[in-house]
Parts: sequence; structure tokens; C-alpha cells
Amino acid sequence: MSKPLTTRLLSSIPRNLAKPPTPTRTFTTTPNPMVSPDQLSPSPGADPAALAAQTTQLVDHGRWRLWGEGKGLERQFRFKTFKATWDFMSAVAAECKKQKHHPEWTNVFNKTHVRWTTHAPEGLSERDTAMARFCDEVGARFGEVGEGEVVGSCAGPAGGGGTGKGEGA
Repeated sequence: MSKPLTTRLLSSIPRNLAKPPTPTRTFTTTPNPMVSPDQLSPSPGADPAALAAQTTQLVDHGRWRLWGEGKGLERQFRFKTFKATWDFMSAVAAECKKQKHHPEWTNVFNKTHVRWTTHAPEGLSERDTAMARFCDEVGARFGEVGEGEVVGSCAGPAGGGGTGKGEGA
């Protein structure tokens, strides 16, 4: 008596290929930050592990990047209009006054480059990560545009910021 066809086919496959591999799962109870404390230059008194976890959220899961050998965070914000950019900067400035902590920043039309670092004592601090998170929240509130989104320009219909009919003269 002959073996059934499926049995004959399976028996012709090498043993290590006959059974699908059993997937192994590993679980961890503690988060493993992607930004490690040795990548940072924390401000004296800062908790390096907590700072690494906070920075991971901003760098690996956000749009911030480390700057100055780990002494700071930086990123660029883009908005559809200059007014939205200015409103963003005004809201951040108001919070800076409350927190007594200010950024290094520049603005050109609809873009604002923001850099957070602590000057005294020098290094990255929880104040920097908190203000970076605040900037993200305020940026969303004022309509930050993502990478690749088309935004307006300063130019009007004639390409020079006006209609070309001598208005304002």
C-alpha cells in the first residue's frame, strides 16, 4: 500500500524545512531609550537616565536633533504664513518669560529655527526638554506644516510682492 500524496511530498522535504520555525517573542518591562546618557552632555544636577528618556521622545519619535555634542536640542518649524510663524514665536516667548528660560532662535519669513540648551550650568537640562515639548505643542496649535507640504510665498500676482501698479508709493 502506498503512502498518501501529502505524506510523500512532506517526507521529501528536508526535516529542517518541513516545520515552520516557531517565532520567539521577547518582552521587556523597562523602556530602552534609543538616546543613551553617554550621547548627552547633561547640565550638572540633571538626571542622565531621565534626560535620555525625555530626549529619546523628542529625537527618535519627533523632529528634534541633538546639537553641540549633546548639550542641546534643535529643530526647524515651518508655517503657512509669516503671521502664524510670528504667533508661534510670541506664544513661545510668553512661556519663556514664565519659565525664565530662553532659546537661541532665528526667523526667516515662515521658518523658525529653535535651539534649546542651558547656559548656566552648561549642558542639556530638563528645562530644555520641557520647552522643546512646549514648542511642539504650540507649533501644532498654530498650524505647523510638515515636510514636503506646499506653503505660500511673499510674492503677489506679479511675483514681486505687489501688483506692479505702484501701490504704496
